[in-house]
Amino acid sequence: MKRIFPFVILTLIVGALPAAAAPKTVAATDISRVNAIDEYEGAAISPQGVTIYSNAEKKVLLTSLDFTGKERWKLTLDGFGDQIAMAATTDKDGTIWIAGMSAGTLATETASATAPAATLPTNVDGVVIEPVPNLRNDLNAITVWKVSQAGALLTTQSDTPTAPMLITAISHTSSGLTILGDRGAGTLIVNVTAAGKFSTSKAIGTAKSTFTHLFRNADGSANIYGSSSETLAGKKVAGVRDGILAKVNKSGALTNVVRSSANRATRSWVGATPTIFLVGDVRAGGKNETAFTKFNSSFAPTWTLRLASSGAQLATTGANGSHYALFNSTSSIPGVTGWRPSAATPIVLRFDSKGVITQALKAPQIKSAHVISFVPGVGLIVVSPAGIFKG
Repeated sequence: MKRIFPFVILTLIVGALPAAAAPKTVAATDISRVNAIDEYEGAAISPQGVTIYSNAEKKVLLTSLDFTGKERWKLTLDGFGDQIAMAATTDKDGTIWIAGMSAGTLATETASATAPAATLPTNVDGVVIEPVPNLRNDLNAITVWKVSQAGALLTTQSDTPTAPMLITAISHTSSGLTILGDRGAGTLIVNVTAAGKFSTSKAIGTAKSTFTHLFRNADGSANIYGSSSETLAGKKVAGVRDGILAKVNKSGALTNVVRSSANRATRSWVGATPTIFLVGDVRAGGKNETAFTKFNSSFAPTWTLRLASSGAQLATTGANGSHYALFNSTSSIPGVTGWRPSAATPIVLRFDSKGVITQALKAPQIKSAHVISFVPGVGLIVVSPAGIFKG
């Protein structure tokens, strides 16, 4: 009897505990295409709609659409001899910031028809001398255009002409803007005050590091994301190439670097959110995966997941601590029914605050998305060359 009693007590205690809930599954459904759109080079999503931009001959064309695809307004930016748009961002009020390059100086001087006669050859036959055509202006000044949600150009701010730069990202807070770019020798970061004063560009690593995403913080610092195969802020490379999450202070100096690595692996972060949810690629031992990781404000991971993939695309923040990720899936996904691709196929997953998949949207048409965002009252919006999609 003494041997039976402890067993009976243990049985009663275990029986009183709540049963573990079976893992929930979600059915993959199709994302909806709202409308086709004209050819464009970049886009931004605001609570009011989608704004796309394209670069025409010496001007930038903006078109704003509502979430049904109906045109709201158009605007042409042509205040310089030449200009090009490269990146865009918006705020909750719908104000749009476009970052690009403009022609601050002429590449060559134009021959003047009123030049002194002594500098021209004698024209004894009275032949009409054709004017020398202008050569293309150098796009060597970083420029930011601020546009209202109604389509009015509010301000144009330009840096002192220096050298052409490929701008890859722009982020805005009430204190100013932060711009990422590259002049061929590695990533550069430039800050712009609310008054339009540009800082001197600061290099982040060398050409062995690539950063293409950033989010500016209220104090002027910024979180940047990408990959690197060199030592950064004393943190050495661990794999072939590591995914990098880093913080840069308002002076452009690295203050914190977190490397995501694996032995003999090539890793990179290619999508990010202001809440530090990252998606990126992991390639090791002939195996390709997409990593999904949520970090806290101290850059410590709180949950992570890897799924077979041919590449990640984008990420955004949803409602109630959720996050969305768009990637090119190559296999079935645990917890998702109705999904077994025979080839790499785009799909959008929604994760709750603990990393549990709560929605799956089949997106085979979205081969290369430019921007993704969750709009309260509207839902998930994705913009790609195939059109505007809603989930």
